[in-house]
Amino acid sequence: MKKLLRSKNFRLLSEATTISSIGDSLYSLAITLSIYHITGSIFGIALMWLIRAIIRIPCQAIAGYIVDKYNRKNVSILVYLISAVLMLAFFFMEGKTIIAAYVVIFLLQGISDVDNMAQYGIMQIVVNREELEQANSIFSVLGTIVMLIGPGVGGFIYLKAGREILYLIDAITFIIAAIIIAQINYQEVERKVREFTLFSYAKKGICEIKKMPVIKSIIITTSFCGILGRVFEINKVFVVNDKLSVGDIGLVYLSYAMTIGSILAPLVVKLVKKNNASDSLKYTVFSMALIVSFAIWGFAPNIFVSLLACAMIGFFETITAIMKNVIFQKDVDRAVFGFVMAFNRIIMVLSAIIGIVLTPALTEKIGVGMTLAIVCFLALISLVVFFLKSNQEGIVGNSQL
Repeated sequence: MKKLLRSKNFRLLSEATTISSIGDSLYSLAITLSIYHITGSIFGIALMWLIRAIIRIPCQAIAGYIVDKYNRKNVSILVYLISAVLMLAFFFMEGKTIIAAYVVIFLLQGISDVDNMAQYGIMQIVVNREELEQANSIFSVLGTIVMLIGPGVGGFIYLKAGREILYLIDAITFIIAAIIIAQINYQEVERKVREFTLFSYAKKGICEIKKMPVIKSIIITTSFCGILGRVFEINKVFVVNDKLSVGDIGLVYLSYAMTIGSILAPLVVKLVKKNNASDSLKYTVFSMALIVSFAIWGFAPNIFVSLLACAMIGFFETITAIMKNVIFQKDVDRAVFGFVMAFNRIIMVLSAIIGIVLTPALTEKIGVGMTLAIVCFLALISLVVFFLKSNQEGIVGNSQL
């Protein structure tokens, strides 16, 4: 751990990510409140998530190609600077036209996916293989700190100065992050990248996934959690205002609850690492716990149960995220890292679109709780069936040897 913290490249990468994440947490709060109050319904929020999801499908595939072909540091710097310009545009357009706001959301989401993948690619290079788990745990702790600071600061600024200033602050954090990333110094590994086509990326991703059962578990979990996450995000403004009657500030409470849950996750990951169970089993168990947490939140009768459920979501979501990142960074060849990450995220986006499209209608017909319960039931059944099938295939394969 000390050796990792002494690494200048890792420190710079951590600082840039943390600073930009603080700005993003302010943006996330501001945009959710802006869209909800401008449109007056969860349909406006659903449309926002749909716009963000639509752009992610081609961008994830393109991002994989960019990360595999070009210098990842330069890609990250360029994306930060473009994001700063777009956020300034959002700052000047706030409240004037909803269409312009949706256009900026569309563009911001597209380029942010490229940056996210590039930074994980940088970590894969600047961090030793045996230190990847520690590196991802540190990133998780920093993310938790951001979740702890961001909502409170954002809520205070929102109450005192309005939503517009939050967009300006986010633009500044992007510029600072770009300056920090520029100071990272490492030798790019020469990579051979084939000519880009969307279908070749999908095919390559499938080939890599077939090699490892744990990657298949990640894909299944990603699919259902993509739906659950959108049901949660779209409805939480409605829940805190109309169901729990705590007002807009309830969004901050939910964020803090998730943060508290996230704090313990890195410690648990460290303990779980000592267990001899397979990565597939450990990931599946924690994924099932995450899914159950969403169901509990959906039926929460009061703010206290809702906060407890959010803490559980934050806890298990952080654990599965750390495990997923480590698995990808350890087991996936650097030359095709972008391929596999892109495929996984395309699946996530497609499932999120399903959640976005179905959520408003299902929520209106059967309520938030039943909507989450149905998806959770299907997710749990799918995970159990797949895990049992994978174990059976492993036993058959070993017997043939």
